[in-house]
Amino acid sequence: MFMTSFILYIIILYFKVWNFFTLKLTLFNNNFIIWLSLKKGVLHVKVVIVGGGKVGELLCADFSDIFQEVTIIDTNELRVEKLVEAYDINGILGNGANYEVLTRADSAKADMFISVTASDEINMICCIAAKQMGAKYTIARIRNPEYSKTKEFLRESLGIDLMVNPEYEAAKQISHMLKYPTAIKVESFFGGKFNILEVIINSNSILNGVSLIDSKKIIDFPSLVCLVERQGEVFVPRGNYVFNVGDKVHITAANKNLKKFYKLLGNQDNMEKKITSSLVIGGGKIAYYLVEFLQIANFYVKVIEIDKNKAIALSETFPDIDVIWADGSDRDTLIEEGIQTFDSCISLTGFDEENIIINLYADKLGIKKTVAKVNRASLKQIAEDIGQYSYITPKEIVGNIITKYTKSLQCSKHSDIENFYRIANNQAEVIEFKITNNSAKILGIKLKDLAINPNMLIAFIIRNNKQIFPNGDDEIKLDDNVVVVSYKHKIEHIDDIISRGQ
Repeated sequence: MFMTSFILYIIILYFKVWNFFTLKLTLFNNNFIIWLSLKKGVLHVKVVIVGGGKVGELLCADFSDIFQEVTIIDTNELRVEKLVEAYDINGILGNGANYEVLTRADSAKADMFISVTASDEINMICCIAAKQMGAKYTIARIRNPEYSKTKEFLRESLGIDLMVNPEYEAAKQISHMLKYPTAIKVESFFGGKFNILEVIINSNSILNGVSLIDSKKIIDFPSLVCLVERQGEVFVPRGNYVFNVGDKVHITAANKNLKKFYKLLGNQDNMEKKITSSLVIGGGKIAYYLVEFLQIANFYVKVIEIDKNKAIALSETFPDIDVIWADGSDRDTLIEEGIQTFDSCISLTGFDEENIIINLYADKLGIKKTVAKVNRASLKQIAEDIGQYSYITPKEIVGNIITKYTKSLQCSKHSDIENFYRIANNQAEVIEFKITNNSAKILGIKLKDLAINPNMLIAFIIRNNKQIFPNGDDEIKLDDNVVVVSYKHKIEHIDDIISRGQ
């Protein structure tokens, strides 16, 4: 704790002195508005990314199609070459905390400067330096819980516009998933009041073999099937679509009707019983934040951690929970610690394969909800193929948050982005827009009169705290929140739902 505070003090002092003697701090308004111009469909925005790992690569993939100039900085030559070749971006070999390297990247002119290396301290130094040089907006990935506790202080003192903690966000997502045990994933909108759930059609589901048009006789409450994933293919279902076993269906309905829908899936038992206990395997940073969330929800929590020092530290931090120093991948240990008595099992070890196997074992024991941490993209599809559908990927979560923030800045002309998710194995996006400007093209026009892009779907509209499943006679109004599903097409503005020909 002392060392953390000392490091922060040195960082702040260094850059305050630097600012006083060498550089002039450029002030920007608090509305976070970037005025952008368009040329050939590419935004005139300069983005600099430090760190070419999984998050950095995800951002390069997102931004290379959107922004005119993207530069990646990394100390690994092979990684830089790979990203430059794959995404046609600029690459610089070097340390992003080095002034000369930042100068070569022209960081002073960066509209967006993002540091996502493995080191919190380097990320902070990079962002501070870039901000002092003139970068407009800076984003840093920060993982240390001690830094997270002082996030607002750090933001104000260091001038970092956005600080993202992947472990905290992953824990928050897991805690939300535990509210809907049968759902694979849950995307929340409007402060968590409305959701899109991803579910699997099982053989005992009453919907199996039923067409979408005929399902209206069974689903007797307002709802919308937004998207279907079948054997890797993603599509918006039409009336003749037939529900089949194994289909991953993204559906939205009022929260009060979700129990009814689970009954149709043949999983009513899981919905009737609330999850109140969790066995957590792995006592790392995600577990730290997850325990905090679960304690607030009055869960009984037990953590198994193989590292003695981590187990002791977690036990001292959370004296009200059971922390076991043992190997959570050992069958005898799991049985001895009563795995079969828990409602949920959350596997958060540092090994993807271990997490998947533990949760498959938990599934076999009949535990209602299992969630595994899976970082490697190559393993996610394998996990799904063998029945492990509920997993979290912290690096993708961070990428989504940063992309959401960046999209929000560029969308500020007609709308604000409230939420952003990738679904269906990253083949589709779900975006919640807040309509903030009466100059949006889609306002005041019946939906049936709008040539809506065939690759997009308006899932629902939120107006006066109510969820509206729109028909052709409905209109989008000022101050509405509009949730849009887009596949095979990236959407940047609310007006992008209209085909270019209109």
